[in-house]
Amino acid sequence: MFSDYVVTVAGKSFTITGHDILMTAVSLVIGVVFWIALYFSRKRVVVLKSSSGVDQLTLELSRIADALERIANRPADRAIASALRRQHDIRPAPGGGGRSILPNLFGH
Repeated sequence: MFSDYVVTVAGKSFTITGHDILMTAVSLVIGVVFWIALYFSRKRVVVLKSSSGVDQLTLELSRIADALERIANRPADRAIASALRRQHDIRPAPGGGGRSILPNLFGH
């Protein structure tokens, strides 16, 4: 019923039967039909309805973004100085008059 075909490529011989050719053709036709069906089908649209969880998350993220923008817009020197004032009390040195003791970064 089906005939055999011998194909020689780079010194190697391959036997291709009529059944192999038929099955390859059927697979290609089915693949093309599915591709056409997907290509010409309606475009898929995903609609997300708002929920209280999404609204809360949006609110919190916007608050974080606003705070980060405020921090980024302040000059760095003012931010460092205010952070140092909050973390360490500046006290007058004992017997040193009006001098204050600032924390030393190097430990001296």
